[in-house]
Amino acid sequence: MTYQISFSGGLGSGVSALIAHEQGLDFNLIFADTRIEDEDLYRFNDDIASAVGQEIVHLTDGRTPWDVYIDKRWIGNTRTAHCSTELKTKPVMAWLAENAAPTDPLVLGMDMSEIDRIERAQRNWAPRPVVSLLNRFEVWRPDYDAILARHGIRKPRLYAMGYEHNNCGGFCCKAGLVQFERLYRTNPERFAWHEAEMERAIAEIGDTARPFLRQDTHGKTHYLTLREFREQLEAGTAELPMFDVSGCGCFTDEEEYA
Repeated sequence: MTYQISFSGGLGSGVSALIAHEQGLDFNLIFADTRIEDEDLYRFNDDIASAVGQEIVHLTDGRTPWDVYIDKRWIGNTRTAHCSTELKTKPVMAWLAENAAPTDPLVLGMDMSEIDRIERAQRNWAPRPVVSLLNRFEVWRPDYDAILARHGIRKPRLYAMGYEHNNCGGFCCKAGLVQFERLYRTNPERFAWHEAEMERAIAEIGDTARPFLRQDTHGKTHYLTLREFREQLEAGTAELPMFDVSGCGCFTDEEEYA
């Protein structure tokens, strides 16, 4: 049996690889690149791969999420992220079909706090088994720092900036205003690139294009482009919700497989 680790660049999958190595398991590291990743993700992935003595299976569709939105004629949103389907799920499924036994488990870097996502992934990836090595070996999030320290590996920098995940460089069509305010504040150049890409997508898709940022005012929901949200931030009129979504449900959401 070879464990096929979905190696996203996040802490969960990185620690899963280290645990697999420490437990003497046979495994592969499979990284599906969206081409909008933070630069430090590649450093983190390389550090993990070096520590476990593995080459990374680097998969890329060649497109960015914005290219997918234009190709599919609609922009991803808080309910459906077809960018994940096209750039992550499909490339990994194709690679596994060619290179892995049907009984080889797909390993996701999720623990008991995300058991609902694990169960959705198990349904969606069946008959291939989906497992969590973090749960199997009782590794919890407070343990991550010590495990990384054993191997001399630094966390990806996005976590220190306040992001909950290390995917897509802090971008996610499922994220809300709070995360995009953080992206504007911590990496204005990257925010500007996504703003320009959203304008390109809206122009190419046409009248049916709808942005994904939602703002609730007096009980009504309004949709904002990244440009409109930036202008609010610059004018000091943006109102951020106390609680907001942070995005990122890749490999698990049922709508990805519709």
